[in-house]
Amino acid sequence: MIQGAEEEPKRGTVQFYEKLYKTKIIGVKSIGEYSDPDQYFSAIARQVGIPQLAFKAVEKKYGWKITDDYFMNAMVKGSSVQDDWGIMVTRFDKKAVEKMQEDKLAGKSVSPEKFKEFIEMKMVVISYDGKISFPEEEKKESEKPKNK
Repeated sequence: MIQGAEEEPKRGTVQFYEKLYKTKIIGVKSIGEYSDPDQYFSAIARQVGIPQLAFKAVEKKYGWKITDDYFMNAMVKGSSVQDDWGIMVTRFDKKAVEKMQEDKLAGKSVSPEKFKEFIEMKMVVISYDGKISFPEEEKKESEKPKNK
């Protein structure tokens, strides 16, 4: 090895993501210290702003945003072998969810199927170079019949 040359950080390590995103990542332990690797990647993703990028992407494409009527959540999947983040963005109707919670507290039966009526989901993929895609849209495009 050339003296003074920096060794590249091992892929998937905190140092790898610090170099990739040019930021200091604080409080994230090594992947082996987590009971689930998703906890590790999610902790890194939060610090480098991946959920916020996904929220901006669904706002731009679908008009979704956090308002008095809706709240959103992001579940992030990362990997040390892929060059992207997979994010499931969910949007909940606040009033409907609050009503269901009230019904449940009042002892009324609340079907999990009913909950599905008040939640919407979109998948977002954000590559390490910042390219944003929507797998559902790509799948729909590939399923369209080809004109001959």
